[in-house]
Amino acid sequence: MKIASIVFKSLFIISCAYGLSLTVLDSPSFAIFISYYTTQSNVLCLAVMIVFLIWIIFGKNRNTRFYHVLKSLATVSILVTFLIFHFLLRPNMDASMDNVAQGLGNIMVHYVTPLWFFADYLLFDVKGFTRAKDPLYYTLFPIYYFVFSNFRAVDGELYRYGDTISQFPYPFLDYEVLGIYGVSVAVLIITAAVLILGFVFVALDQVMKKPKERYRTHRYGAISQKPIEGASSPDPVYVADVNGSSNNTLPQS
Repeated sequence: MKIASIVFKSLFIISCAYGLSLTVLDSPSFAIFISYYTTQSNVLCLAVMIVFLIWIIFGKNRNTRFYHVLKSLATVSILVTFLIFHFLLRPNMDASMDNVAQGLGNIMVHYVTPLWFFADYLLFDVKGFTRAKDPLYYTLFPIYYFVFSNFRAVDGELYRYGDTISQFPYPFLDYEVLGIYGVSVAVLIITAAVLILGFVFVALDQVMKKPKERYRTHRYGAISQKPIEGASSPDPVYVADVNGSSNNTLPQS
């Protein structure tokens, strides 16, 4: 399983780097290319996957919680890329943008990378390291990007989308389009959506968590029925949980 994880992650790194290389070729400049949330979230996933791969090979399970929080933050960030592009940006693009949107580079960075990164979590990550407070960490990357895009808009290169010219990479960040209140509402909605997505991710992680190690060597019925410590028979005695009733106790066979 460890070898399969290493191969899967290595192939992801190659695929992600390839997708980024295709999109940089389609960009009018490197400054425009690197300023998109899509690009930065892809670079984040590329860097995190490289770090996670090195940790798996050489880390010897040190700082386990830190690495899993880092990877879950990147997972939620790249899922935001997929969801916003697919449901918000793609349906509202001008017809002049169809060729770009349907190009291989855009498919790689908006679909392949997000779904592959999420698949790596589903297939190989140990579940149960998330905590209820973790969605607050997940909002850090979108908040950073909002601050970044506003600083960049002061004197950065302009974006051109067909006949539209803007200081901002996305219309929901453009004050000339939505006004300050409109942008504020959009940012609040996106932040709330990231929080909700984060809580869904944490809930999924906890649901998929395997039983604790001491359960893995025992056969049991309900999860609340705990094996008696030191039971040596092939079918150990189970006792009901403190919240259970004595009628649910499984007799020794």
